[in-house]
Amino acid sequence: MNGDLRGWRMALVPDTLINPPHPMRTALPDVLGVLEASGYGILQLPPPGEHRLLLAVIADQLAEYLHHGYAVVAIGLRGEPGGGLHWRGLAPLLRHRGAPLPPRHLVRPEVAGLLEAQRLAAFLSSYDLPIAEQQRWRV
Repeated sequence: MNGDLRGWRMALVPDTLINPPHPMRTALPDVLGVLEASGYGILQLPPPGEHRLLLAVIADQLAEYLHHGYAVVAIGLRGEPGGGLHWRGLAPLLRHRGAPLPPRHLVRPEVAGLLEAQRLAAFLSSYDLPIAEQQRWRV
């Protein structure tokens, strides 16, 4: 991972936060900028709807990241069904693969963008794997 600023961190992000609808664009913080500044890579979820096969592939990817020592978080959007994170479809798939659900943070569109960006950055900086797991994988 030399030179990769996203070392060992991945965020599961709903499509709504990556491609916000026009009216929401100015209300939301720069989630992608905060993730990048915090050293997180992004795994984009599909828009709302039925996506069984795609969610199975995403569950496989998440399980691999988790198995190999990555700190994985889920960033959702308050007001979206399930935060936009497809929990009803994704949770059983992750359990089937022996992978835990990642810690979740919900972005609040009703809060000023800068304040919400600071809240997200604080959440991201507060989470990592336990030291023993980091030492096991991040050699």
